[in-house]
Amino acid sequence: MLKKEYKYILFDLDRTIWDFDTNACNNIYSLLDEYSLHHLDKQEFYKTYDSVNHRLWALYELGELPKAVLRSERFYQTLLLFGIENRELSQKMGEEYLERMPYQKALMPHALEVLKELKKRGCIMALISNGFKEVQYKKLTGCGIDIFFDAVLISEEQGVHKPSPIIFKRALKAINGVKSEALMVGDDFANDIEGAMIFGIDQFFYNYRSIPCDGGPTYESSDLRDLLKVSPLQ
Repeated sequence: MLKKEYKYILFDLDRTIWDFDTNACNNIYSLLDEYSLHHLDKQEFYKTYDSVNHRLWALYELGELPKAVLRSERFYQTLLLFGIENRELSQKMGEEYLERMPYQKALMPHALEVLKELKKRGCIMALISNGFKEVQYKKLTGCGIDIFFDAVLISEEQGVHKPSPIIFKRALKAINGVKSEALMVGDDFANDIEGAMIFGIDQFFYNYRSIPCDGGPTYESSDLRDLLKVSPLQ
């Protein structure tokens, strides 16, 4: 892996630093217990929810689905696939899910040690997320990782989502960075990596799911610790 001194590092949050899948799964398992849905297969329910959520979230990012509809509809449609048609229940589960989600604390493997080391080396870091503002900020503080970032940009506040180059430009400007010394780190090839390509900065594709991709990123690894090999030398 080639070494280059990157002073400015932009991070994605969910599935890059914060372990979205573990946290969401634990949250949903808890909800199924509390709403006495013991007869449902928890693993199948989460798998189905994840698929439904992914489809609806894509519509939300395109501006074709309002936030409020996304929040309730993803549980309504999931429950419907298990033979449960109950708007009130889906609404309650959607609200509870969002209220509890920020307090889940699982991080991706080695994420904390990498953030600490990058900070120690003098890197200036910003975070760019396509999530909801009231949830994402609480995730950062709840896990104690907010201290590592000099700027946090949430798409809902910015009025623009990744992969738009606009949000990358704003993030780099917020930390007074320059493109030639900047690196984007993320797990989503379309939003994080292609967005960074369009903006014109190098990319570190955290490909822990071994997703095939067309058009190679600057760096690709299934281990976040490899990021330390391309960050500023000590």
